[in-house]
Amino acid sequence: MVPKTPVAHVPATGAQVLIDFDGTAMVRTSAGRFLRLQAPPPGLWDVLTGASAGDEATAAYLAALQEEMTSREAADARHRWPVSRRTVGLLGSGAVIDELAQALGEWGVSTQRYATSAQLLATRHPGPEGEPVTGEGGSVAPVLVIAYADSPAERADWDRLDVLPGAGVAWLRAYREGGNCFVDPIGVTAEDPGSEQVRRRRLAASLVPGQLAAWQRAAPADGRPMPSSARIFLVGRILAVSLAWAQETALLEEYRQTLWKFVPATGTVSEHPVLGYAPPHVPDEPVIRR
Repeated sequence: MVPKTPVAHVPATGAQVLIDFDGTAMVRTSAGRFLRLQAPPPGLWDVLTGASAGDEATAAYLAALQEEMTSREAADARHRWPVSRRTVGLLGSGAVIDELAQALGEWGVSTQRYATSAQLLATRHPGPEGEPVTGEGGSVAPVLVIAYADSPAERADWDRLDVLPGAGVAWLRAYREGGNCFVDPIGVTAEDPGSEQVRRRRLAASLVPGQLAAWQRAAPADGRPMPSSARIFLVGRILAVSLAWAQETALLEEYRQTLWKFVPATGTVSEHPVLGYAPPHVPDEPVIRR
């Protein structure tokens, strides 16, 4: 039987120290990297496990180890979600928004909630260099807005927010239609498809566009709570897209052109390409000469 390797936590960090069979001391960082400890003092293990207070040299070694692990964890956090992108607006209410706020908060992101599109737009007062500044109520304008709606009626005015990417604010939308869940392409530039373009594209692709449009106009919110499985799928997709935006990964390009759909009734996940298009030209009113 292989003997168990001793493992102890490095205080105030997510790192762990382990002693290998040959006596080699290693530290496993919170990100899962294994690093060899250089010349650890003999009493380090006893201090980590609480068996001894240790001497001054051991205390100094442990303090240096804690500082190094804390520094690495801070760098990991900056990579996970850069500081300049940590102000996110959440539009909507309910369990999905609550879970997003909790998850983003765990990643060090500051979230601001908005009940209406008008309330959110009121914070968009650009500074002299176009930078976001304090808006109504003392909040700082977000650099990413995530919206969620339980019914078509709740997202009826989302087209007002389709201007956000043109102002430098990323725009991500998720919604529910009956039991089905959708996540729109994330808007990063003015050329990306907004909520209205996605709506039109869905109607154009539907086999029954008239009936779909009629249902969207009349459908009430589903009074039943969203099943936890569907909520987990939906929140996971939103977080995946948000992380790609925050880190500017190669996946972001794909997410800017993809409508995601989950049908809980059949357990089906599908993705559909949606490309932005220029608005049709509206001719000027003819001039009537008298």
